[in-house]
Amino acid sequence: MDNASSIETIGIDDGPFSLNSERDRNGPKDFAPLVAVYLRGSHLIGVETGRITVDGLDGTAEALRLLNRLPARPVLLSGVTFGGFNLIDPRIVQKHYKVPVIVVIKSRPNNTAVKRALVSHFPDWATRWKIIRSLGPLRGIRTVRSEPPIFYEFFGCSSVEARRLLSVCSMVSRIPESLRVAGIVARGLFSDLAENNR
Repeated sequence: MDNASSIETIGIDDGPFSLNSERDRNGPKDFAPLVAVYLRGSHLIGVETGRITVDGLDGTAEALRLLNRLPARPVLLSGVTFGGFNLIDPRIVQKHYKVPVIVVIKSRPNNTAVKRALVSHFPDWATRWKIIRSLGPLRGIRTVRSEPPIFYEFFGCSSVEARRLLSVCSMVSRIPESLRVAGIVARGLFSDLAENNR
């Protein structure tokens, strides 16, 4: 597992989107792109793209749909919120996909502020908050000594295995390579989406 060139992972991240705050919640929906990239070491092997409803509840289902098109490999999620406050439930992904799932966050979140925002804007805030709260205390790891730590939670593997995977896969920056590439692909392929939705 320590050979970075042979490690295979799948990273999932969202891309740019626009949201008209004045839009009627019962009117037309906004969408955000969701991208899954499959890497072997630093080599891009596969890409799957889809879309999720901004602030919707279809993130987990769409993530599973993308993953079903790719080999079963450890999955790295760029947080649990995608397309605003749409969520991907890592426990469901792990249960269905039967591989380690690691949630990676660039900075420690302020859960008090997150909960306040959910309560203020979503009638179904409790459903969303349950997923976020279930992450428990996030662990920190400094994958690049000269950069700040990233934070993570893991499912379907041990803490030691998760830390080893994150360290080995952080080849270019503190962000594991499959997540870094997923973000680049999402921004590159869908950079016009936010403008076109306005």
